[in-house]
Amino acid sequence: MASLALFVGFFVTANFLGAKLWEFTLFGLRPRHLGLDGETFVATAGILAFPLTFVLTDIVNEYFGMRIVRTFTWLAIAVNLVLQPIVLGAAAAPTVSFTPGVENAVAHAAYQLAFGTTWTITIASLVAFALAQFVDVAIFSWLRRKTGGKAIWLRAQGSTVISQLLDTLIVIYLAFYVLPALAGDPHMDAAAAGRIALTNYVYKFALAVLLTPLLYFVRAIVVSWLGTDEAARLADEAHRTESGEFVQGSPTSRA
Repeated sequence: MASLALFVGFFVTANFLGAKLWEFTLFGLRPRHLGLDGETFVATAGILAFPLTFVLTDIVNEYFGMRIVRTFTWLAIAVNLVLQPIVLGAAAAPTVSFTPGVENAVAHAAYQLAFGTTWTITIASLVAFALAQFVDVAIFSWLRRKTGGKAIWLRAQGSTVISQLLDTLIVIYLAFYVLPALAGDPHMDAAAAGRIALTNYVYKFALAVLLTPLLYFVRAIVVSWLGTDEAARLADEAHRTESGEFVQGSPTSRA
């Protein structure tokens, strides 16, 4: 239940933060160092929380399989859909400002700018998230079978690199280019959306690599809590092949 709560929490937070764009460099690495235009990367603030859902996805997939991850995904999507009318209603409600020097209209405009446009981000995020999650768990399970349950870093990184590329392209183009254009309120052109998508992906890729130790740390906690034999049994049972065979391997011996 804790993993489900964290999974949904990270996903909801990422959607609410998604309307904000920010600039940054990766430890001094700039777009021009990669042959790209610009001195800074531009990404949505939602990527601060979203990659953590993929760490949880890999852990849950490892011990409970694709069916449970898909259940987590649909529950996260359902929570976002339930919350969306509340957020839009709050953004539309009249605003009263008690902050000195900030008029009601200014506070209202700021609140609407931050939360009133989340419907495009929510729709785009839900579509991208569902597709990316299903691709991620499928690749993760396939790599697990191919490696005999070894090298969790390989299946975690391999599945994340592909699924995050799909997620990034879909969510950025839908949220900031396609859906606003269809609604008659364009936010940016295709080139700008492409730059942000590429920036988001570079960040997610770098973060996925940096989070690898966290993946091993969380797995160590799971093994310590369940015990080596029980953790191995859960992992093997979760990834039973269609023929009924098991992918054998002990969590303590896998690299």
